[in-house]
Amino acid sequence: MRRRALLAVFVALLLVGAYGAYVVSYPKYPEVKGCVNPFAITKPVSRVQENWSKAHMFFKLATTRDFWKLAKPWDVDYSHVKIVKHTIEYDGERITMLAMGIPLKDKKHVIAIYEFSKPVQGVKVTSKEFLVHNETIFVRAIGVNGDIKPLSDCTHECSSDADCGFMCMQYCCRRSYNIPCMISCCGACGFAGDPARVFVCVLTICPWCYEGCNECVEYGSWCMDLAP
Repeated sequence: MRRRALLAVFVALLLVGAYGAYVVSYPKYPEVKGCVNPFAITKPVSRVQENWSKAHMFFKLATTRDFWKLAKPWDVDYSHVKIVKHTIEYDGERITMLAMGIPLKDKKHVIAIYEFSKPVQGVKVTSKEFLVHNETIFVRAIGVNGDIKPLSDCTHECSSDADCGFMCMQYCCRRSYNIPCMISCCGACGFAGDPARVFVCVLTICPWCYEGCNECVEYGSWCMDLAP
């Protein structure tokens, strides 16, 4: 028993050390050019679902700065995490996007993280935390290039860049949850199971369907304070 406890402590220390080294060496994010929605200016070309082991998923999340600002690796329901690598067209060339749909154990919250191989108008990583309730999707946190903004309600912080230290970003804080439209748009998700799993599926396999099917009910704004 004591040997197992020591092993667990050793593994935890090793993980923390690896994460610390990763953060120190993490490259700086590029400058974001305006209020941009990557899915509005890119075109999907192809996709491949990644069949990672739970250990691989855990390590990926444990070494992702944006994820640590939204949740902890031990809060994740790894049995239903979905990771898809997309080839997309942007600015006349093909790049890749890693889409991660991460449901939490509380069965209420879902985190989506998108990593681009090349910045899309300055956006290298974008992330959101959702609360799925009945037929409504609430955004509880939003992030661009590591600048995470927790949201308890529909925040209205600014109307222009002049109101902020760096940039004013607009976002959709509440959407109607149109499951039939999402399933029709992304047929691969029609057999995903309950609504939460369908949502995770759409976020990763067909994120463009999420943008197109779920009508925005209310918009908000927030100040992005992370300048490169």
